[in-house]
Amino acid sequence: MRDYYTNQTALEKLDEMLNEPDYITKVDSILIYGSASLIGSFQVNSRLAYERAWALRTYIRWKHPGVYNDRISVLPSVFNWDVLIDLIQNDPLVPYREEALKILNSSVDNELKVTQIKQLGSGSTDAYLTKNFARYMRTATSVIFRIKEKQEEIKEPEIIKEQNDSLPVVVEEVEEITVEPERFPEIVPPVVIPQQKMYKPLFALKTNLLFDLLSGLNVEVEVPIGKHFSLAGEWIFPWWLWEKKQYALEILNGNLELRYWWGNHTKDNLMTGWYIGAYSGAGLYDVEWKSKGYQGEFIIPFGLSGGFAHKISKNWRLEYSLGVGYLTNKYREYVPHLSEYDGEWHLIKQKSGRSIWIGPTRLKVSLIWMINQKYNKKQEMK
Repeated sequence: MRDYYTNQTALEKLDEMLNEPDYITKVDSILIYGSASLIGSFQVNSRLAYERAWALRTYIRWKHPGVYNDRISVLPSVFNWDVLIDLIQNDPLVPYREEALKILNSSVDNELKVTQIKQLGSGSTDAYLTKNFARYMRTATSVIFRIKEKQEEIKEPEIIKEQNDSLPVVVEEVEEITVEPERFPEIVPPVVIPQQKMYKPLFALKTNLLFDLLSGLNVEVEVPIGKHFSLAGEWIFPWWLWEKKQYALEILNGNLELRYWWGNHTKDNLMTGWYIGAYSGAGLYDVEWKSKGYQGEFIIPFGLSGGFAHKISKNWRLEYSLGVGYLTNKYREYVPHLSEYDGEWHLIKQKSGRSIWIGPTRLKVSLIWMINQKYNKKQEMK
């Protein structure tokens, strides 16, 4: 776009250089590097970087036909890291600033750098860079001129006359010069790297370790919906009796939860980082401790949750969450009694009632097993 930012001034300066006759004879080749911002996928940015560089090549060949046609090479760099590094170094407000600079100065490939930056700080660093620096990165298209080397001039033969009147003797000092054939860089077309096998989550199987420690068997299934949402269903089912039914832990509870995940996510890192959710559920229980027990039914019509999940290996993750909700409870208090007639324990009802609770209704430290699906990932070489 000629009118975007300083494009008009830059093109006029480029035309001025290319219209100079003396300069034309000195130029050996022209290299054009295109680049893009971090916004969007790596594949899309690779294509944009190449198209921007190719557009400038087309402009030069159209404006200066026949002069530079065979001397132009297009080498898309995808990202101008030097620009981004300089911007981050001069901005102390960048979240996880030191970690971001460490990633950008590392020797890993461009795609892995982009992935690590997007995951840094659960997406907070990427959001800041996108908001404040993206416009500087996407406008960086560089043109590099290679100038021909000067050849040394051959010295004129030196004529020396002897003292007598004989014929002059010509002494030539000749320097052997080897002229290499002029080589022009080839135009590099976009090269597609072979498809890479990647993995995206189909669903997650979870268990709350805190419940497991208290013998509260539980399982949860979470399914991603797009890049930012997921739906989770939880089932808690401890049903234990000890020592001739004097101790009981019998709970059946089901919950549904809709979650929203913050930050930018790719197919392979869904359901990671921070989230906020809304949930509801219901259940029944029978809890007894030798001399007293409670039975009842409860409903959680609405609750809000929040938490954080992170990877611990390729297929395993840990999640920490807390939920605050509104709970109604219909309960019955009883005492166990051993009958002298049949020798069996019977429950003697003492009282019953209803109660309401507004506050924490769940606390989780969950171990997660991801069930993944392979998919092919295409990428353009820079």
